[in-house]
Amino acid sequence: MQELPKEIEDFLLNDVPKIAKEVDEKNEVPKAFINNMKEIGLFNLRKYGLGGLYKAVRLASRSSPAIAHIIMISGSGSLKSGIDNSIFSVTITEPGGGTDIKANLKTVAEEDSEGNAIINGEKIFGSNALYADHFIILAQSSQGPTLYLAEKQENIKIKPMELISFRGAGISNVIYQGTKAKRISKPGKGLREALELINFGRLGYGSIALGIAEGALSEAGKNALSKKIFDKELSEYQSVKWMYAEVEIKIKLLESFIDNAVHKYDSNGSLDPLDSAISKVSAGELAQRATWIGVQLLGGRGLSYGTLLERLSRDSRVLDIGEGAREVLLDFIGDNAIKKYK
Repeated sequence: MQELPKEIEDFLLNDVPKIAKEVDEKNEVPKAFINNMKEIGLFNLRKYGLGGLYKAVRLASRSSPAIAHIIMISGSGSLKSGIDNSIFSVTITEPGGGTDIKANLKTVAEEDSEGNAIINGEKIFGSNALYADHFIILAQSSQGPTLYLAEKQENIKIKPMELISFRGAGISNVIYQGTKAKRISKPGKGLREALELINFGRLGYGSIALGIAEGALSEAGKNALSKKIFDKELSEYQSVKWMYAEVEIKIKLLESFIDNAVHKYDSNGSLDPLDSAISKVSAGELAQRATWIGVQLLGGRGLSYGTLLERLSRDSRVLDIGEGAREVLLDFIGDNAIKKYK
């Protein structure tokens, strides 16, 4: 994994776990903690490259995938805009649905000749919207779908969503009412550039899955593996060894895959959409399998509400839905495979 300053790593491994349960219960990260995240540099990771961003995401995901998601989306926004130390909200999905973005795009931008715009419309599942300093908006201009950047202002209304996963990630309904913004994509090319942003999230979901899997195995390891059943430690049973082996193999394979995808990005400045799709599909499979194993090994205690494993289990479900449905991506991956082998 990419190196990060020790101060940042310590914060992710020690401070984030202390607040993870509260964040989930209240569906919000306290303002003071958000400020601490800013001060320590978690919204200024662009200088450490994409690998550094994904390492921070992975470490935070061991205890709070919601906080990891805030870091990941802000990092993607920084890479797109060139603005550092800012929390970004990416608002693409509309109430009509998220999979077919173009057909459901109703948000409208009235733009002048210099790229300044007034935007009106509604978005749902606006990542980080509750905390955002800047909003990236996909809107319909006179030339077609276009991306815009707006600073936080009174003309943006935020309503946090009550989800069962990624609670506290600031995912919200966002209403733009005469919002002032500036074009940041080529006119009419916003859909393609929005998909580039989504690809950062899809690849990043792989890092979230790595963190969830490590968090789940660690939690089960601390609380179950030394437990004796029939005068034998649970860790001595072959079936348990195979459970850990299965997840560890998948962790190593996904880790290597992401590292290779990041290396390609560092070399040519763009992400391979196929890499991002494969990462996201693999992420859902890994995270859900790891949390299931964790719950299974804890037995009855694994079914307890309010535990780390319970939260990680809920959060793992997002990885099949967010940033593009698993089934849509399987079609995309399958099309590429058929072209390769037909």
